[in-house]
Order: sequence, then structure tokens, then C-alpha cells
Amino acid sequence: MAKEEDAGLRANVTPIPIKFKAPPCDDAPMLKVVSWDGKCNHRYAMRDDRMVHASYQIREGETEVECSLCQTRLDPMFVLRALATEEMQWHRSRARYIDEMKRLKERSRTKCLHCGQMTEISRR
Repeated sequence: MAKEEDAGLRANVTPIPIKFKAPPCDDAPMLKVVSWDGKCNHRYAMRDDRMVHASYQIREGETEVECSLCQTRLDPMFVLRALATEEMQWHRSRARYIDEMKRLKERSRTKCLHCGQMTEISRR
């Protein structure tokens, strides 16, 4: 009975004259993110199971910068942006540290982890 009702409803439907867009083609995308091959991303690299941060060699009179890990010539704007990002992270962590030290300096008492009583903070 449900099929008969569906068929009756479809008979009353008038299709709207709209053309739909063609589905996307299977061509390769215009922009493609290339995965890191594990050698050097010019910021850090793994050497002997430890992380080694890159330093940058700047030669006077040249417009390119060289990666100390792989000796690849880099775009100066890439290096400038990487250094600016690291500096901003350092400033944010420094600001958080200063705020936390101010907050802790204002406290005079804390709750003891053993007995649960409030005790004075030692200021040695």
C-alpha cells in the first residue's frame, strides 16, 4: 500500500527545469600538498633518534639563505617567517610565565596535599 501512495504522490510532482552542475572531474587538483620525505623540512630533522633544530647560514651580498642541515638554498621569506613564528611562541610562553609568577606571588596560603588543611607558603 505504501508503494501505491508513493506512486500517486510522484504523479502529482512537476519537475523544476533546473540544470545541475556537472560533477567534479577526476583530474588532479591544481594545488597539491607534498608530504615531507623525512629528510629535512628546514626547521628540524631527526638525527640519531634526537631532534636537531636547523640554523641558517646567511652570506653577505647574497639573496638566499642556506639550511645548515641539508645545505639547501632557501627563500629568505621562508626563513623570516619560521624565525618570526618561533619568536612569537617564545613571547607567548614568556607572558604566560610572568602571569603565573604574579599569580603565585599573590598567594600566601595553599591546601596541603596530605592533611587537606590550609598552610602558609614558605618564601625562602
